[in-house]
Amino acid sequence: MKTISDKLFSSLLVSGLLVCSFAGCQWLNFQSSVGNWERSRSFMHAGDSAMKSGQHAKAIKQFEEAAKLTPNDPVIYQRLSEGNRKLGHSTGAINQLARAVETSDYDAQLLFKFASLNYQYGNLPQAFQAVNHAIQEDPQLIEARILRADVYVEQSAYSKALQDLHFVLGVLGEEDIQRQVEMQLKVAEIYIQQQRFQSALSIVTTIAVTKIEDEQVIKVYQIHSLILQQLNRLKDAQEKLELALKLDGDHVETYYRLAEVHTAANNMPGAALAIRQTLALSPSHQAALQLSQRISDLR
Repeated sequence: MKTISDKLFSSLLVSGLLVCSFAGCQWLNFQSSVGNWERSRSFMHAGDSAMKSGQHAKAIKQFEEAAKLTPNDPVIYQRLSEGNRKLGHSTGAINQLARAVETSDYDAQLLFKFASLNYQYGNLPQAFQAVNHAIQEDPQLIEARILRADVYVEQSAYSKALQDLHFVLGVLGEEDIQRQVEMQLKVAEIYIQQQRFQSALSIVTTIAVTKIEDEQVIKVYQIHSLILQQLNRLKDAQEKLELALKLDGDHVETYYRLAEVHTAANNMPGAALAIRQTLALSPSHQAALQLSQRISDLR
């Protein structure tokens, strides 16, 4: 007959065995999880190598094997999305990036990437929904603000686009002058769309062209010229384009714009010369070919 102490010992022993059993299961699960992670990363690295060598289909297979082992890893779904994009599989690219967003618990950066991909493929409603969600998650996410402004422009919601762009301009520091100018030009282009030419002019005249690269300066001069043309300041518009040509004497679009300005000024010899220079650099330039025919008819 068991004594009380025997029964107590037996009870403690069973409890101890249960604890050990539970701890053992936890340890085995942990070991299994670590093993899956390591094998998953091995497949992912193999996929990365295949991607670098242009073997995108092979890379996708490696990433798929990795996803089987760690099905909640957003990094792998980003890789799968990129592989599909490289192969031209837009639906696969979007679906895999959607899975990355979901497994990341709706990370703002991934939401932005998802919005960008949809925008790239022309899926504006999906892009708009995703970029709004990204901004809700991180209101200071500049890239998302810029993308939403682009979507607003596509929707002709110019006032809302300007709100986002002015927000970005308020956040950008002076050290990021190139990005700042890029945003200023976007604002000026929206003002042009709204036919607010004086507002557009006030933007471009404040751009410090001495602080930016020549390629960006040329774009500033081109937009400045377009605004001046709309204000019927044709001589000033011509001068801006001539400044651009001093920076790049083989710039096709600058010659084409110069031909447009000369045509607006009824300077047919100047227009004909500028259009010849345009077509010499780009013989299949459709807008230049059409303008050339128009100049020929006017002469």
